[in-house]
Amino acid sequence: MNPTPETNPSSAPFGPQEERSHSLVLISGLVTTALTLLGIYVLDANTDFHIMGLYANYILPVGAILVGVAAASGYGLASWFSGVKITRSLLWLVLVFQLAAYFAAQYIEFNSRRLVHLRDGSPVGFIEYFDATARAFAWKQNDGSRGNPMEAWGYAFRGLEILGFAAGGLIVPLALRKKPYCQACQRYMRTRQLGLAPASVPVKKVKKSDAAGLAAYEAEQQQAFDRGKQTVETLQQHAAGAKTADFQKMLAELSLDKKQTAKLSKRFSLQLVHCKRCYAGQFVVKQLVGQGKQLKQTDFSHTELHSEFARSLCQ
Repeated sequence: MNPTPETNPSSAPFGPQEERSHSLVLISGLVTTALTLLGIYVLDANTDFHIMGLYANYILPVGAILVGVAAASGYGLASWFSGVKITRSLLWLVLVFQLAAYFAAQYIEFNSRRLVHLRDGSPVGFIEYFDATARAFAWKQNDGSRGNPMEAWGYAFRGLEILGFAAGGLIVPLALRKKPYCQACQRYMRTRQLGLAPASVPVKKVKKSDAAGLAAYEAEQQQAFDRGKQTVETLQQHAAGAKTADFQKMLAELSLDKKQTAKLSKRFSLQLVHCKRCYAGQFVVKQLVGQGKQLKQTDFSHTELHSEFARSLCQ
């Protein structure tokens, strides 16, 4: 292997409609899981490439994670397109099905081999097979030869493989669980970027020995942040009061310096989160600090919007 809320008058936890909706998500996920595992089986049977055996730095089971994401993609796709919200109970079901799918795949592989003991021809049991394959885990050497079996330590890597497959399957459902959701329309809300507001001044080089210069620069940065905060508060007032013209005028003024603002170390991201059916929504502001891989994003404020105001911003 290469290191390569809702009330229900009945006592049941879900109503019939919700049960049918959940069934759609679960069936879709099981279909993609079956197709993915079929692909893995065909790949293993016809090539020397074992994607489940890909590890990064000998510890991160990237292959199992990728296969888990692909296998569970149906849960996320069905949830997104049908509008069925990923609930905690549904998330647990996905996890259980992922684990079951992993062992089902192992059993299918075991059954296809029809292994028998050489000494008496008796069939090999699945537990015995699973134990033997775990203990036989070994890294491929640089020269292509197989390293020494890890014996009991092989269970550690088999555990990482199982964990990676299950965790990979939860990535998309967990991401959807965090998405804004319109309970009235039972659909996920969309996020639209409206613009950026500056919250700092361009970076300047100031010598550490220049105490006065550093103090002046820090004061300048604080003033810029205060101005940005004031801009956001004014936009919030316009949004809460449904003053569309004033709100859009400010956005237009901010867009003139959009490129420069995007280069600042601190800026505010202005977003419209809305339902495409009823136009319920929020004016969301996030504070962005840094650039690239060092970018940090935190929630700054949320303002509830009148549906007609949200609709006007979408036109």
